[in-house]
Amino acid sequence: MEDRYFTVIELSHYIKRSPGAIRNIVLRRMIPYRKPAGRLLFSREEIDLWIRNSEGIGLNEIETANLMHEQGRQKERLDMKKGIV
Repeated sequence: MEDRYFTVIELSHYIKRSPGAIRNIVLRRMIPYRKPAGRLLFSREEIDLWIRNSEGIGLNEIETANLMHEQGRQKERLDMKKGIV
């Protein structure tokens, strides 16, 4: 599998952050990078993994939360019909 590398500018377009923000993240060692001959490079495969493993909520978690919310609303409606408040 051929690994594709981004420069700082390319990565900034890919993840919609400024080049300065990218460099700041690098300085804080919060993003995977390589630095051959002093030039920052970022593996697309590692960046995609980094994004997937970052804090947040995934699509499957949203669907589960929506389902649980809807089930809770249905229970509330049934309780109201039964006179349970």
